[in-house]
Amino acid sequence: MRSLFSALMVAVLLATSSAEGAPPSVADLASRLKNGEDFRVRVQAALELGKTRDPDALDPLIAALGDQHASVRAASAAGLAELGDADAIPALKQRRLDRSDAVRKQIRQSLEELEALAAGEPRPARLLIKIGQMKNQTAVKSKQIEAELEQESRKKLDELPGVRVIPRNEKDKKSDKLPVVLVSGHIQRLQASRDGSDVVYSASVEYILHTMPDESIAAKVSGSASGTLTQEEAKDEARAAELRHEVLGAAIASALRRAPRALYAAARL
Repeated sequence: MRSLFSALMVAVLLATSSAEGAPPSVADLASRLKNGEDFRVRVQAALELGKTRDPDALDPLIAALGDQHASVRAASAAGLAELGDADAIPALKQRRLDRSDAVRKQIRQSLEELEALAAGEPRPARLLIKIGQMKNQTAVKSKQIEAELEQESRKKLDELPGVRVIPRNEKDKKSDKLPVVLVSGHIQRLQASRDGSDVVYSASVEYILHTMPDESIAAKVSGSASGTLTQEEAKDEARAAELRHEVLGAAIASALRRAPRALYAAARL
Protein backbone atom coordinates (compact mmCIF):
# COMPACT_ATOMS: atom_id res chain seq x y z
CA MET A 1 0.00 0.00 0.00
CA ARG A 2 1.26 3.46 -0.80
CA SER A 3 2.32 5.74 2.03
CA LEU A 4 -0.26 8.22 3.22
CA PHE A 5 1.51 11.21 1.71
CA SER A 6 2.55 9.71 -1.59
CA ALA A 7 2.21 11.99 -4.59
CA LEU A 8 2.28 15.09 -2.38
CA MET A 9 3.11 17.99 -4.66
CA VAL A 10 3.73 21.66 -3.93
CA ALA A 11 4.02 24.84 -5.97
CA VAL A 12 5.01 28.38 -5.02
CA LEU A 13 4.29 31.77 -6.54
CA LEU A 14 5.76 35.13 -5.56
CA ALA A 15 4.29 38.42 -6.75
CA THR A 16 4.74 42.03 -5.72
CA SER A 17 2.36 44.94 -5.93
CA SER A 18 5.07 47.55 -6.34
CA ALA A 19 5.19 49.86 -9.30
CA GLU A 20 8.28 48.05 -10.60
CA GLY A 21 6.33 44.79 -10.96
CA ALA A 22 7.63 41.35 -10.07
CA PRO A 23 11.25 41.22 -8.90
CA PRO A 24 13.88 39.73 -11.22
CA SER A 25 14.40 35.99 -10.93
CA VAL A 26 17.53 34.37 -9.56
CA ALA A 27 18.54 33.54 -13.14
CA ASP A 28 18.13 37.19 -14.17
CA LEU A 29 20.18 38.41 -11.20
CA ALA A 30 22.87 35.81 -11.87
CA SER A 31 23.07 37.02 -15.48
CA ARG A 32 23.43 40.63 -14.34
CA LEU A 33 26.13 39.65 -11.87
CA LYS A 34 28.10 37.81 -14.53
CA ASN A 35 27.52 40.04 -17.55
CA GLY A 36 26.65 43.53 -16.27
CA GLU A 37 28.99 46.06 -17.88
CA ASP A 38 28.60 48.60 -15.07
CA PHE A 39 30.14 47.36 -11.81
CA ARG A 40 27.28 49.01 -9.90
CA VAL A 41 24.81 46.73 -11.67
CA ARG A 42 26.90 43.74 -10.60
CA VAL A 43 27.12 45.00 -7.02
CA GLN A 44 23.35 45.36 -6.79
CA ALA A 45 22.80 41.94 -8.34
CA ALA A 46 25.12 40.31 -5.78
CA LEU A 47 23.32 41.93 -2.86
CA GLU A 48 19.91 40.99 -4.25
CA LEU A 49 20.98 37.40 -4.85
CA GLY A 50 21.90 37.10 -1.19
CA LYS A 51 18.48 38.33 -0.15
CA THR A 52 16.71 35.68 -2.21
CA ARG A 53 17.94 32.93 0.17
CA ASP A 54 17.67 30.69 -2.90
CA PRO A 55 20.14 27.77 -3.13
CA ASP A 56 20.57 28.53 -6.84
CA ALA A 57 22.21 31.85 -5.88
CA LEU A 58 25.21 30.10 -4.30
CA ASP A 59 27.26 29.31 -7.42
CA PRO A 60 26.86 32.74 -9.10
CA LEU A 61 27.92 34.49 -5.90
CA ILE A 62 30.95 32.23 -5.45
CA ALA A 63 31.99 32.85 -9.06
CA ALA A 64 31.71 36.61 -8.52
CA LEU A 65 34.31 36.45 -5.74
CA GLY A 66 36.75 36.55 -8.65
CA ASP A 67 35.24 39.66 -10.27
CA GLN A 68 37.76 42.25 -11.48
CA HIS A 69 36.14 45.02 -9.41
CA ALA A 70 36.71 45.03 -5.63
CA SER A 71 33.24 46.40 -4.90
CA VAL A 72 31.65 43.45 -6.69
CA ARG A 73 33.86 40.98 -4.82
CA ALA A 74 32.93 42.57 -1.49
CA ALA A 75 29.23 42.60 -2.40
CA SER A 76 29.44 38.93 -3.39
CA ALA A 77 31.02 38.03 -0.04
CA ALA A 78 28.28 40.00 1.73
CA GLY A 79 25.67 38.28 -0.43
CA LEU A 80 26.99 34.87 0.58
CA ALA A 81 26.67 35.79 4.26
CA GLU A 82 23.11 36.93 3.63
CA LEU A 83 22.36 33.74 1.73
CA GLY A 84 23.36 31.78 4.82
CA ASP A 85 24.64 28.67 3.02
CA ALA A 86 27.59 27.07 4.82
CA ASP A 87 28.71 25.53 1.52
CA ALA A 88 30.19 28.96 0.72
CA ILE A 89 32.78 28.69 3.53
CA PRO A 90 35.51 26.88 1.50
CA ALA A 91 35.26 29.38 -1.37
CA LEU A 92 35.46 32.33 1.02
CA LYS A 93 38.50 30.85 2.74
CA GLN A 94 40.24 30.55 -0.61
CA ARG A 95 39.75 34.29 -1.11
CA ARG A 96 40.96 35.44 2.32
CA LEU A 97 44.12 36.95 0.79
CA ASP A 98 42.27 39.16 -1.68
CA ARG A 99 44.37 42.15 -2.75
CA SER A 100 41.73 44.61 -1.48
CA ASP A 101 41.58 45.50 2.23
CA ALA A 102 37.83 46.11 2.00
CA VAL A 103 37.22 42.72 0.39
CA ARG A 104 39.37 40.90 2.95
CA LYS A 105 37.43 42.58 5.76
CA GLN A 106 34.09 41.59 4.26
CA ILE A 107 35.27 38.02 3.70
CA ARG A 108 36.29 37.77 7.36
CA GLN A 109 32.89 39.06 8.46
CA SER A 110 31.07 36.68 6.12
CA LEU A 111 33.11 33.74 7.35
CA GLU A 112 32.36 34.61 10.96
CA GLU A 113 28.63 34.72 10.24
CA LEU A 114 28.54 31.50 8.22
CA GLU A 115 30.71 29.57 10.66
CA ALA A 116 28.47 30.69 13.52
CA LEU A 117 25.42 29.49 11.58
CA ALA A 118 27.15 26.19 10.81
CA ALA A 119 27.81 25.79 14.53
CA GLY A 120 24.11 26.11 15.23
CA GLU A 121 24.09 29.66 16.53
CA PRO A 122 20.86 31.51 15.63
CA ARG A 123 21.08 34.36 13.16
CA PRO A 124 20.18 37.71 14.78
CA ALA A 125 16.74 38.93 13.79
CA ARG A 126 16.69 41.71 11.22
CA LEU A 127 12.95 42.21 11.13
CA LEU A 128 9.86 41.42 13.16
CA ILE A 129 6.67 39.81 11.88
CA LYS A 130 3.30 40.85 13.24
CA ILE A 131 0.60 38.30 12.41
CA GLY A 132 -2.60 39.85 11.08
CA GLN A 133 -5.92 38.23 10.21
CA MET A 134 -5.83 34.62 9.06
CA LYS A 135 -8.99 33.64 7.23
CA ASN A 136 -10.49 30.56 5.67
CA GLN A 137 -12.24 31.74 2.49
CA THR A 138 -13.29 28.30 1.30
CA ALA A 139 -16.61 26.50 1.51
CA VAL A 140 -15.14 24.22 4.19
CA LYS A 141 -16.02 26.26 7.25
CA SER A 142 -14.18 25.38 10.42
CA LYS A 143 -12.56 27.41 13.18
CA GLN A 144 -10.04 24.61 13.52
CA ILE A 145 -8.83 25.20 9.98
CA GLU A 146 -8.25 28.89 10.66
CA ALA A 147 -6.41 27.95 13.85
CA GLU A 148 -4.23 25.55 11.82
CA LEU A 149 -3.48 28.32 9.33
CA GLU A 150 -2.35 30.73 12.03
CA GLN A 151 -0.38 28.13 13.99
CA GLU A 152 1.48 26.76 10.97
CA SER A 153 2.06 30.26 9.59
CA ARG A 154 3.63 31.39 12.85
CA LYS A 155 5.82 28.30 12.96
CA LYS A 156 7.05 28.56 9.37
CA LEU A 157 7.64 32.32 9.55
CA ASP A 158 9.57 31.99 12.79
CA GLU A 159 11.84 29.42 11.13
CA LEU A 160 12.92 31.88 8.44
CA PRO A 161 16.46 33.20 8.95
CA GLY A 162 16.71 36.75 10.25
CA VAL A 163 13.02 36.85 11.19
CA ARG A 164 11.26 36.85 14.56
CA VAL A 165 7.49 36.55 14.91
CA ILE A 166 6.00 38.72 17.64
CA PRO A 167 4.18 36.45 20.13
CA ARG A 168 0.43 36.96 20.54
CA ASN A 169 0.77 38.27 24.08
CA GLU A 170 3.73 40.55 23.39
CA LYS A 171 3.01 44.23 22.90
CA ASP A 172 4.97 46.20 20.32
CA LYS A 173 8.19 47.45 21.85
CA LYS A 174 8.79 51.07 21.08
CA SER A 175 12.42 50.59 22.06
CA ASP A 176 12.91 47.84 19.50
CA LYS A 177 14.57 49.36 16.43
CA LEU A 178 13.85 46.43 14.13
CA PRO A 179 11.42 47.07 11.26
CA VAL A 180 8.03 45.34 11.46
CA VAL A 181 6.13 43.66 8.63
CA LEU A 182 2.44 42.81 9.03
CA VAL A 183 1.51 39.45 7.49
CA SER A 184 -2.10 38.50 6.89
CA GLY A 185 -3.25 35.39 5.07
CA HIS A 186 -6.14 33.34 3.79
CA ILE A 187 -6.87 29.88 2.47
CA GLN A 188 -8.00 30.17 -1.13
CA ARG A 189 -8.74 26.51 -1.79
CA LEU A 190 -9.21 23.43 0.35
CA GLN A 191 -11.02 20.59 -1.38
CA ALA A 192 -11.16 16.94 -2.33
CA SER A 193 -11.79 15.82 -5.90
CA ARG A 194 -11.81 12.61 -7.90
CA ASP A 195 -9.04 11.57 -10.27
CA GLY A 196 -10.13 8.24 -11.62
CA SER A 197 -10.28 5.88 -8.66
CA ASP A 198 -8.12 8.16 -6.49
CA VAL A 199 -9.11 11.07 -4.26
CA VAL A 200 -7.00 14.22 -4.58
CA TYR A 201 -6.84 16.67 -1.67
CA SER A 202 -5.62 20.13 -2.64
CA ALA A 203 -5.01 23.43 -0.87
CA SER A 204 -3.78 26.89 -1.75
CA VAL A 205 -2.95 29.83 0.51
CA GLU A 206 -2.00 33.45 -0.04
CA TYR A 207 -0.19 35.86 2.25
CA ILE A 208 -0.22 39.64 2.00
CA LEU A 209 2.81 41.51 3.31
CA HIS A 210 2.21 45.03 4.61
CA THR A 211 4.75 47.72 5.38
CA MET A 212 4.38 49.32 8.78
CA PRO A 213 3.07 51.54 10.22
CA ASP A 214 0.95 52.57 7.21
CA GLU A 215 -0.02 48.93 6.41
CA SER A 216 0.30 49.49 2.68
CA ILE A 217 0.53 46.29 0.62
CA ALA A 218 4.13 45.57 -0.33
CA ALA A 219 3.88 42.05 -1.77
CA LYS A 220 1.89 38.86 -1.98
CA VAL A 221 3.17 35.29 -1.77
CA SER A 222 1.10 32.22 -2.49
CA GLY A 223 1.57 28.49 -2.60
CA SER A 224 -0.36 25.34 -3.27
CA ALA A 225 -0.08 21.63 -2.61
CA SER A 226 -1.96 18.41 -3.31
CA GLY A 227 -1.89 14.83 -2.10
CA THR A 228 -3.56 11.63 -3.24
CA LEU A 229 -5.22 8.69 -1.51
CA THR A 230 -6.78 5.63 -3.04
CA GLN A 231 -10.53 5.30 -2.79
CA GLU A 232 -10.14 2.74 -0.03
CA GLU A 233 -7.67 4.88 1.92
CA ALA A 234 -9.99 7.89 1.69
CA LYS A 235 -12.74 5.95 3.48
CA ASP A 236 -10.65 6.14 6.65
CA GLU A 237 -11.73 9.53 8.03
CA ALA A 238 -8.69 9.83 10.29
CA ARG A 239 -6.27 9.24 7.43
CA ALA A 240 -8.17 11.60 5.15
CA ALA A 241 -8.09 14.32 7.83
CA GLU A 242 -4.38 13.73 8.35
CA LEU A 243 -3.67 14.14 4.65
CA ARG A 244 -5.77 17.32 4.50
CA HIS A 245 -3.71 18.70 7.38
CA GLU A 246 -0.46 17.71 5.63
CA VAL A 247 -1.57 19.26 2.35
CA LEU A 248 -2.49 22.54 4.05
CA GLY A 249 0.87 22.57 5.83
CA ALA A 250 2.69 21.91 2.55
CA ALA A 251 0.82 24.77 0.85
CA ILE A 252 1.82 27.10 3.70
CA ALA A 253 5.44 25.95 3.49
CA SER A 254 5.52 26.39 -0.29
CA ALA A 255 4.25 29.96 0.00
CA LEU A 256 6.74 30.95 2.69
CA ARG A 257 9.80 29.07 1.44
CA ARG A 258 10.96 31.95 -0.73
CA ALA A 259 9.31 34.72 1.25
CA PRO A 260 12.44 36.28 2.85
CA ARG A 261 13.19 38.44 -0.17
CA ALA A 262 9.66 39.84 -0.19
CA LEU A 263 9.77 40.36 3.58
CA TYR A 264 13.02 42.30 3.34
CA ALA A 265 11.52 44.44 0.59
CA ALA A 266 8.43 45.10 2.71
CA ALA A 267 10.71 46.05 5.62
CA ARG A 268 12.67 48.32 3.25
CA LEU A 269 15.92 46.50 4.02
